[in-house]
Amino acid sequence: MSGKEAYLRNPDIALRDEDESGCLLFNPDTGEVLVVNDTGRFIWDLCEKAVTMTEILMSFGEAYESIPENLSEDVEQFVSAMTKGGFIASK
Repeated sequence: MSGKEAYLRNPDIALRDEDESGCLLFNPDTGEVLVVNDTGRFIWDLCEKAVTMTEILMSFGEAYESIPENLSEDVEQFVSAMTKGGFIASK
């Protein structure tokens, strides 16, 4: 993943909040349902507008006091899985 690639959520995806710790995303094109925790929801919300990986990581730094060492790897894996599943698109 390059730092210049921008990610934007698929407007066809339906979201249902479950509780304060997560939500469900439904892709009507594939029938796939994805359970997303609050961290994933944070990324999903950022992807409302086109956002780069750098901007996503910077947003975590602004929103949270404590950031795990492996945040970059985890976010990249999550974004990659969301892109492959058609939940978000890269441009």
